Amino acid sequence: MGAAQTAFARANARLGVLAGIAAVVMLLAGLGAGVVDALTGAATGGLRAGLAAATGTDGAARWQIRLAADPDAQAEAAREVLDRMLVRNGATWSRSVQTAPVAATVGTAGAAQGGQPFGAVLLADPTLRDRADLVDGAWADTPESIGAADAEGARATTLHAGAAAELGLATGDLVTVGGDDPRSLLVVGTWLPVDANDPAWFGEPIVATGAIEGGFGPFVVDEGALTDVPAAVVARWTALPDTAALTPDPAAALAATLPNVEPALRDLPELGSSGLGASGDLGATLTRLLAGIGAVRAVAPLPVLVLAFAGIAALSRLATLLGSARRSETTLLRARGASAVRLAGSTALEVLVVGVPAAVTGVIAAEAVLALTRPGDARDQAIAWAVASVALIAAVAIVAGRAFIDARRPVVRGSGDEVGRAPRAAVAGGALLVAVAAAIALWQFQLYGSPLVTSASGRVDVDPVAVLAPVLVLLALSLFALGLTGPVGAVLERLAAARPALVPALPMRQLARRAALYASASFVTMLAVAGLTLTAAFAGAWQSIDHQMSALTAGGEVRVAFAGRDLVRGPDPLALADPFADVDGITADAPVFHGEVRLGSDPATLVAAPVDELARVAPGIAADAAAHPLAASAAAAGVALPEGASTLGVDVTLQAPPGTGGRVAVSAWLLTEGGAATRTPAGEVEIAAGGGPVEIELPDAPGLRLIGLQASLVDAPGTEGLRVELNRLEVDGSGMANGLAVDGPVLLSSAEPEARANLTAGGNDPLPVVLAGELAARISAEVGDRFTFRIVTGGAELDAVVAGTVPVVPTAGTNAVFADLGALSRAAFDEGGGVPAFGERWLATPDPDRVARTLETDRRSALSATTRADVSSATLIGPAVAALWAGTAGALALAAIALVALASALGSARFGEVVVLRALGVPPRTQSRSRAAELTVTIGTAIVIGSAIGVVTALVTARELAYAAVAGTPASVQAPFAIAWVPWLIAVIVFVLLAGAVIALAARSVRRLAARPGLRQEER
Repeated sequence: MGAAQTAFARANARLGVLAGIAAVVMLLAGLGAGVVDALTGAATGGLRAGLAAATGTDGAARWQIRLAADPDAQAEAAREVLDRMLVRNGATWSRSVQTAPVAATVGTAGAAQGGQPFGAVLLADPTLRDRADLVDGAWADTPESIGAADAEGARATTLHAGAAAELGLATGDLVTVGGDDPRSLLVVGTWLPVDANDPAWFGEPIVATGAIEGGFGPFVVDEGALTDVPAAVVARWTALPDTAALTPDPAAALAATLPNVEPALRDLPELGSSGLGASGDLGATLTRLLAGIGAVRAVAPLPVLVLAFAGIAALSRLATLLGSARRSETTLLRARGASAVRLAGSTALEVLVVGVPAAVTGVIAAEAVLALTRPGDARDQAIAWAVASVALIAAVAIVAGRAFIDARRPVVRGSGDEVGRAPRAAVAGGALLVAVAAAIALWQFQLYGSPLVTSASGRVDVDPVAVLAPVLVLLALSLFALGLTGPVGAVLERLAAARPALVPALPMRQLARRAALYASASFVTMLAVAGLTLTAAFAGAWQSIDHQMSALTAGGEVRVAFAGRDLVRGPDPLALADPFADVDGITADAPVFHGEVRLGSDPATLVAAPVDELARVAPGIAADAAAHPLAASAAAAGVALPEGASTLGVDVTLQAPPGTGGRVAVSAWLLTEGGAATRTPAGEVEIAAGGGPVEIELPDAPGLRLIGLQASLVDAPGTEGLRVELNRLEVDGSGMANGLAVDGPVLLSSAEPEARANLTAGGNDPLPVVLAGELAARISAEVGDRFTFRIVTGGAELDAVVAGTVPVVPTAGTNAVFADLGALSRAAFDEGGGVPAFGERWLATPDPDRVARTLETDRRSALSATTRADVSSATLIGPAVAALWAGTAGALALAAIALVALASALGSARFGEVVVLRALGVPPRTQSRSRAAELTVTIGTAIVIGSAIGVVTALVTARELAYAAVAGTPASVQAPFAIAWVPWLIAVIVFVLLAGAVIALAARSVRRLAARPGLRQEER
């Protein structure tokens, strides 16, 4: 028989064992490739999803400076820097030029068509058309528009549709801008942004509404129209990440590069020296997302290593089984001159023949499952095939290596499963090394409290030692438990020997004396169940932390953010009417202001919400801790008007120098039931008449409160020293029972055309606030201490008193201030600064996803709706948790294969025992029960010990892993020790059923064998 025929015959005789090896290779290749590819795809997909969800300044960076005398040289110099620093790191950028509000009138110079002068904001942006829709007319840069404008001696402009409506302009109208050197603009069309929340718009209010303080627009023009405009003209460069193509490594490089762009631009002499500024939170967004990706990397080694160790143990068991089955033929071939290398090479070829198709099948199946379950994730085929190659190489090395060792010593005692002193010493030494490594890794893990560490540069990295702690602890404890099987088995043998029956004495004796034979199956089962238990504990802790953090990050169950809102300037429809009244499923909602403040020069975040409604609209954020200290300030924010009141009358008395013309307009400032401010016009009084009554028609809204009145000049240029008294406030024509009055008088002039009259009742001075604990510690503030902060939006500078502290302010974190919305509005009004308009509404609903989809689909204004699920770490960590479950489930599958190999090895090694026991009169049924008892005790004990190992490991690592998995989790968020029982039970029950089937088949085989008449040892 030739060498090829011999090799084929040997392989054909052991197809069952080779099929088991192929199954292990397929599981390792498929699950390994799937887990690694899923984790890689989750990191990339989570990064892209996070960037795609970013709105306004959160998703962009901007640098701006005055337009230089040579705009082309300025643009070219900036282009070289931005291309070098941004484009190579996965970002794109665009340039635009915008003016501050320029004095303008409707009509041509010298022939105004009436109306107040207004401020026109001009914008030159070549990329605007890519993110805007044309409402009417044409774009300003078309030949037709340019020709029409030339015919009028003007420049073509396409105007924001909101500004056109406010100004009463339409296509074909002329606008004159400029002072001493006026120029005309011809409105050739109107436009609206496709999505005002798009980071490319940088969250500019004028893009959403068409208006800002002192101006309307933007008027989109050619950049040449901005030459010599009598207003500040700013060149802006806005950078956006290439969301569709960005991956974690370029994202990290981009985050590191962004802070260096401003210094690089500042060094360019062509850019100019007039106040280069940098803004935008793209860097912070990238840092946050990269921290989440770091969390994925912190969890990633666990499923991979558990699967790898289980696979190695299963392959070792199968390799031993194959070697034992071939021991006699190996002896014969060696006696006939076959070398150990040749026999090992023949075995390696066999493994390759069955392993390559198995590995390919595993990878294809894994990729197909990922394509179905996570179709949007990025895929890296190279990683998948690399993992499959490693699995195949490991199988070849383990099985061929075992064949080589067997060929070098072909004649050994017994079944071949017993080992000599040197191998035992090597195993003991390896176990000791694993234990030492586990101790070091666990110490490092506990020292940092996480597998993640923050470098000196602020970057979050995975510590290569601490990240291995959970797996090494599992492995060390499993090896320790395995080492105790011999002594424990001897004790059980003695206890069982005291009983008269053959069962359990015989199975316990077999377990004690053949411990090495059972070791692989026990070890794989213990490791798999321990990994499963650790996964369940980690999943339970992560779900708890993620639930808390999602609530703190989103606020309401649905958080609606309106684009373009900054200050209250007039009647606010969003405050006076429920904008979501026609959306089913909303049980409560409340307005919320979220903005930036300055404590001295230090930035912080201010959140203001109606404290009485906080618990209803934002369950799960421990609202009472923030709301209770502010309850009194909320009640004192304004003077309640009677329910159902329809009018508020005011007597106006004016004292002005003779000949003063014009009018005085009076308006009332009101708070809605939720604390949102709105300004309602009352009417106008001729200055020449010396005053008169005005009547404010109150909005039809419940729970209205008055916070003050305001007087404004109308068509009164050159006015000086106008004294305004506002007296006799009456509701529905009758006097106020509570003696409502305002401070007075107020003075108006052309320099100060508006003045507020504060109420004499109510209000809070200083304003009670609640501070985040970290901010309070940084500024050394305790309850009762006073401090001052300035609201960036509107510039109101407020005196505040610390009413309490909380660990975290919802939606703002640990560097934040919390106040009642109504109290904040009243304080800003009384101080004379801009009254912030709420920019968010928090909604409570039992079906957040449906409500958010409805709002996004049917929105009537520029808004974005975010649910707690949207801000959950599940986008990044969910696939990692699924990979953990898949990896440990795969380890259980490998344990089942190891059990099959054990049953097969027992059947081969103990054939003679069955013959002897049959000759001694032991019935087949008793022998069957004995074999079943051995395997049941082996697997049952391994499950119990594995569960205990998993619990012990989870107690020292699971919660820390869960904290690391949710980036930015403050210490105040508590994670109870909780186990996700449902998937754990499902996996264990399925494994027990599979193991039961294997045990039943093994016992049946023994019974059938023992029942054969005339059975002899030679028939084996």
